[in-house]
Amino acid sequence: MKYVISFDITDDRKRYRAVKILLEYGYRVQKSVFEGFINKERVQECRKKLVSVIDPKTDSVRIYPLCGDCEAKVAIEGCGKTVEETAYIII
Repeated sequence: MKYVISFDITDDRKRYRAVKILLEYGYRVQKSVFEGFINKERVQECRKKLVSVIDPKTDSVRIYPLCGDCEAKVAIEGCGKTVEETAYIII
């Protein structure tokens, strides 16, 4: 399933750590927004890592699942690429 993960983190070091974590799971589409095709187990793994980094009193992380119908309705204006699921063929 495709997920959109966004964050608002006040501390520069924590923000850098969060970005490093999120790059393991998806693609950066804006400075604080990532998209990726991730299974449920990996989403929970990512969430746990992010929770260990943020300060819940000042920071937030939002994880949005996008169903197939919703994904098809996403509109992008201006510069921006869509994140496509990559199909692999092993020969």
